[in-house]
Order: sequence, then structure tokens, then C-alpha cells
Amino acid sequence: MTASPPSGPTVRLDDVTDRTLLVETTAAADANAVYERLRERWGSVAPVDLEPGVPAWLVLGHSAAVGVLRDDRTFIKDPSIWNGHGKDLLGPASTLHLVLAKTPKPTLADADGPKHARLRPPVDDALEQIDETRAGAITRRLCGMLIDRFQDRGRADLVAEYAAVVPFLVLSELDGLEPTQAQRLQEITRAIFEAGADARALTDELREIVTGHIAFSRERGTHDIAGVLSVHDNFENDLERAQTLTAITAAATEALMAWIAQTLVLVLSDPRFSHRISGGRLHIDDALDEVLWRSTTNPNLMPRFAVRDVVIDDKLIQRGDTVVVAVHAANHDPLVQSDDPWDTVGNRAYLSFGAGVHRCPAPRLGRVVSRIAVAELLQRLQVTLVGDPDDVEWATSPWMRFPARLPVTFPPPREQVPPPRPLFPTTAPPAHYQR
Repeated sequence: MTASPPSGPTVRLDDVTDRTLLVETTAAADANAVYERLRERWGSVAPVDLEPGVPAWLVLGHSAAVGVLRDDRTFIKDPSIWNGHGKDLLGPASTLHLVLAKTPKPTLADADGPKHARLRPPVDDALEQIDETRAGAITRRLCGMLIDRFQDRGRADLVAEYAAVVPFLVLSELDGLEPTQAQRLQEITRAIFEAGADARALTDELREIVTGHIAFSRERGTHDIAGVLSVHDNFENDLERAQTLTAITAAATEALMAWIAQTLVLVLSDPRFSHRISGGRLHIDDALDEVLWRSTTNPNLMPRFAVRDVVIDDKLIQRGDTVVVAVHAANHDPLVQSDDPWDTVGNRAYLSFGAGVHRCPAPRLGRVVSRIAVAELLQRLQVTLVGDPDDVEWATSPWMRFPARLPVTFPPPREQVPPPRPLFPTTAPPAHYQR
């Protein structure tokens, strides 16, 4: 990335009045077309609106994106420096009050500098100690339990009844939570999301449950995620430990839900790809990688904020401006893409796991859970997508891309014709995939 102090004519956010809404990049049937339209007009950095009247810079170019992600001194996660606070840009009903908070947020994902350096090692330690074989067995068992619930019905919504549930159940068990605790936390989390910043009582209950679980894990000396966090010396108190455990679970659940759901869309709707997999010419990991290249699950990363004025591609990013890295656009940058549609097979140079100090801490574990979730479903049921694949409705989140619903039908198990051999291996892929 070429970032320099301002010199000469440049474009400022306030200079542009016809900014594209960020949600258009995720909710459109053809998300790539929206990014390309922005790229053709603006180059590697484009002005957008997070909500009507709430401007931000969207970084589209691969080189510029990597530069922003790695320059954590210029582009920080602390929203208190946002220059829109004094302009009253957020109305009472805005969904951005938590994203653009007036005070620094307490979690690792939003920490900068020394605080991030202090909070990241406990997360790495907690996730690195997870046995992937055990995690795979847990995932396989929970997937089977969920499939059992709807297999005799002959129809299901694979988002609400499967993709959105599997990751939370897996993470909850790896956290050491009891099933009743996990269910209550899921209910609270959903209610907080729906109620927004005013859900004070729910937030208090969430904190009470998680801090209690941290104390319980320390007392019992457990070796799960909560147990590692409960005794780690880098934390100042149990509140920090509880916030970290909650953030790990929430972030992983959302990301894996989108990865599983999008991979199911790909396999069920693209004959070229599904036939190659069922014919044994591609592995399920290739489908997972194709999703991250073609329509990544986290197309726009959560905002960063400039601490000083810099210029990128003739755009003046002023101190306090919001900067959003468009991972999808960076992955599709013509400077790093080829014209061969299969050039991405076995290629994991995408930015979907981020870069720099905030890079995803557990991409391997996420792949284990997602691979097994997709494979178990397609081995158990002969599913068919309901309706035209081009009519899949995408969720209206500016940060994540996943189908709002994924209705499918299938014959009940007693009516299915057993496949001559497994469609998808659920064990680890060959050595050349372990990168």
C-alpha cells in the first residue's frame, strides 16, 4: 500500500454525495458486480455509506487492503476517535451504535497496541490446545443429532436448522459449557442482537453466566477453552476473561455459520463444482476454498479508524475517518486474479482470514468444523435446493455474506438409494491440502 501525507488535489469523504450503501455489496445476488462497479469508478479506495449519511472508505485493492491490515499504528480499532461523533450522524434507531461506540470497546477484536498484545496470547493458547480429532468427533456427533431432528420430515431450512446451530453447539462444548447453559447463552445473544444497545438486563445476565463459568472452570481445573482462559496471567480480572470467551464463541459461530451455509449453496447450485466433487476430482476442502475466493463469508471487515491524515490512491483519508477493508474485492483484484476459473483450486492466498495482528487465530479448527458439517449432511441426505439458485436471498448484513435461508427437500432416509461410495471424505485431506 502507498500511504502518504496529503499533497495536491485529493478526494475527501465529504466531497462525495452519491455514496453506495455498504450493504449492497453483501445483499446483492451478484456481489462481485457491485464491487467491480465501485472499482471502475474509484480505483482501489471508494467512498461508501455504512448507513445513509454515515460515510466510510472501502478499501478494494489487494495491496491497499494488506497495507491497512498490517499498519495497526495508522489504522486502529478504537471507534472513540471516529470523527462523526461530534456531528450526530447516528440516529436513535441506528444499528451502528456498538460498531461506532464513543468509548473503546473491551474485547480482543477491538483492542489496539499493548492491550491487544496482552489479550491475544491467551486466545492463541486456548485455541492451540484443542485436539482437532476430538473437535471433529464432537462436530460429527452434533451434526448427526441435528440431522436426526429433521431427516424424517423431508424438508429443512439448512441455515436456521443446521448451519446456524452446528458452530454454536461445537464451540459451546469446546468451551466446557453444559447444554442448558449453551442454550440460554444462545437465546440471550439472539435477544441482545435484536434489542440492540438497550438490552442492559440481558447483557448483565450474559456476563453473570460466563463469569460464573470461568470461575467454575478454574475451580475444576478444566482443559477446555474456558479452563485455559481462567488461569491465564495476561488477564487483569475475570471480566476480561468472560469478555474474551464470549467474543471467541460469537465470532467463530458467525463466521463458521456463513462458511458452512455458503459451501452448501455452492455444492447444491453449481453443477460444474458439485459434479467434480462427487466424481472424486475435487476434495471438500476445495469447495471450502472456492467459497472464500468466489464469495467470501466476511466480505467487509469491521471498521478501522485513521489516526492521522494519509492519502491512498488519491483519496484523502482524514484523521478519524472510518476505513473498511473489502476482503471480497481484494480477493478479486485483477492484479492477483487470473482468467482461469480453476486457478484457485488448492490456492489459499485469499485474505478471508485477515492479515496483521488481528488475523484469525484458528483457521485450521474452523476448517475442521466446516468440512465435517458439510460432508455429514450430504452423506446422510440426498438434498435438493428448492427454487432457482439465482433467487437465493442473501442476508442484509454489511459485514457477512450468507443466505438468509436455504430451503431444501430430500427423501426420508428409508427411501434414499445408498450411494455406491462416500461422496465426501470427512477425515483429513491428503498432505498437499495441509497448508
